[in-house]
Amino acid sequence: MQLKRLRHWLFPLAILLLVIAISTSCRKEKFLTSGGEIAFSLDTLTFDTVFTQQGSATRSIRIFNKQKDKIMLSSIRLRKGEKSPYRLNVNGQPGKEIRDVEVAGNDSVWVFAAITIDPTNENDPFVVDDDLVVTLNGKDFSLPLMAYGQNAYYIRDSVLQTQTWRTDKPYVIVHNAVVDEGQTLTIPAGARVYVHRDSRLYVLGTLKINGTAADSVIFQGDRLDPLVWIGDYIDIPGQWGGLYFFKQSYGNVINHAVFKNGGAITTLNGQAAQGATIQIDADTVKNGTPKLTINNSVIYSSQGYGILAFNSSLQADNCRITECGGENVMFFDGGNYKMRFCTIGTYGSSYLSHTENLSMAVLNYIPTGQTTYDSHPLTADIRNCIVYGSLTDEIFIDAKPESPAAVTLGNCLLKSTEPIPGFVAVSNNKLNQDPLFVDYSKANYHLQEGSPAKGAGQVIPGLTVDFDGKPRGNPPSAGCYE
Repeated sequence: MQLKRLRHWLFPLAILLLVIAISTSCRKEKFLTSGGEIAFSLDTLTFDTVFTQQGSATRSIRIFNKQKDKIMLSSIRLRKGEKSPYRLNVNGQPGKEIRDVEVAGNDSVWVFAAITIDPTNENDPFVVDDDLVVTLNGKDFSLPLMAYGQNAYYIRDSVLQTQTWRTDKPYVIVHNAVVDEGQTLTIPAGARVYVHRDSRLYVLGTLKINGTAADSVIFQGDRLDPLVWIGDYIDIPGQWGGLYFFKQSYGNVINHAVFKNGGAITTLNGQAAQGATIQIDADTVKNGTPKLTINNSVIYSSQGYGILAFNSSLQADNCRITECGGENVMFFDGGNYKMRFCTIGTYGSSYLSHTENLSMAVLNYIPTGQTTYDSHPLTADIRNCIVYGSLTDEIFIDAKPESPAAVTLGNCLLKSTEPIPGFVAVSNNKLNQDPLFVDYSKANYHLQEGSPAKGAGQVIPGLTVDFDGKPRGNPPSAGCYE
């Protein structure tokens, strides 16, 4: 009897649920046939500088269906049609116009737009614009597209003879450039150098970078569209290789240059170069002049090392070498080094881990196996420098007995809980005192008031101004900023 009563009301309930399901199904399939609105995820689809002749840039937006009913977009197109430099891709379908795109109720569809800009005779950046036009039930909705084009001098797989670069247009290095042995490349103040992901500048001869305090020389990657789709403050490491100085190279000078977002591993003739923004091979010339002299320059956001040297020679004054995936400064296998008024350190970021590699390491040897190594004499004079970061220890100095090692640490602010080796001459250093940088998360390594680095240095003849050109105090501050 109870089963009979149960069946009595279950059957009508089943019919009711079936009707609801059919009704709902029919409603889901219903198209909006008149009126309606759509919305774009951006007000303007903007591309940053795109170099002519060099690939293309791609960005994406979403088109939102604001109704509960399904809509049919009869056309998604470029206003300039076939003459447009832009290209579209919707649901995997490429073209200048894509027709009959369905969008479910309260859903969206992705539209990918790409651009390749043809060369012009203009030296200054220029604007390339168009409109994305979407038609719904006879009504057009439009979105501006805007890209900035830039002509450039292209260096492709080139061996460079003695020359001086110009400043009227940027230079773009694609598939490496090599300064030939015995030749000199001069890069003047104000030059802009963009380097492709798989490329770097190799130096067999001599490199002279002559930036000034008012007009530095900038090296960076050649894909600038991340500046748009990530944000104003953008430092993604590994966008290009770096500079590589071969053992034959000598007399290199860098003044007032910025090297950012480099340190990618690249290859030359099938041989891989380590991830380092600046690599210096052994000094075989040994003429008493450092293989590389670098002044008032910045290396930051390197995927690998900042400066990597092997039994080489270097002098660095008033430099900032910060936020590197490998050691910011790594001296292997001895050599002759002088660093004064430099700020060296890494804290890590969402794009750059800092869990193992220290900010600075100085060794008179290089491991060749688990228990074997090569060793050469080491001389290093490090004064008025800051070596700091987020690790417990940020500096490591070590030597093997087979080769002499003479290292001086004077008037430096260091992050180090381990004892400084006995062969290191130390004087007036400060240990484990926060230098109080203004905001290292935004690459601002200036010193706050009350920083223990202020007035902690010693006067060095000839070095009377800081990185910014500000006169040094007496006594001066440690690091590149007074």
